[in-house]
Amino acid sequence: MPLVRLSDDDEPAPNLAPMIDVVLVLTIFFMCATKFSGDERKFDLDLPQAEAAATITGGRPEIVEVDEAGGLRLGGEEVALDELAGRLAELRTARPDVAVLIRGAKTVAHGRMAEVYEACRVADVRQVGISVQPRSDTRRR
Repeated sequence: MPLVRLSDDDEPAPNLAPMIDVVLVLTIFFMCATKFSGDERKFDLDLPQAEAAATITGGRPEIVEVDEAGGLRLGGEEVALDELAGRLAELRTARPDVAVLIRGAKTVAHGRMAEVYEACRVADVRQVGISVQPRSDTRRR
């Protein structure tokens, strides 16, 4: 740190302004970074487990959540199944490379998940992923 000489009689003192600026910028950065991961924790779902998973490439994915009762939420808003394809098509028009991440509870019926996949296919969304939790044990089942 550069030392600032206040006068001939005073001892040199460290300049704290740059350090305070850096701490402030880092605080703002971490506050914004935690906001992005908050969408994944907004609703408490018991996700299925998987051995290995791949990440979705591109920008931030749109999140479709399927709860235990089969209810759907797109980006935190309740949406009906017949509206889902239209809403996804609107998002795809705005962003041609849009990705969709489906978060379905472990107990959701396969048929309901297939309906959500079909809505993504009708909307012509090319990147569709399923949100899973990594298995805690390494044994194969």
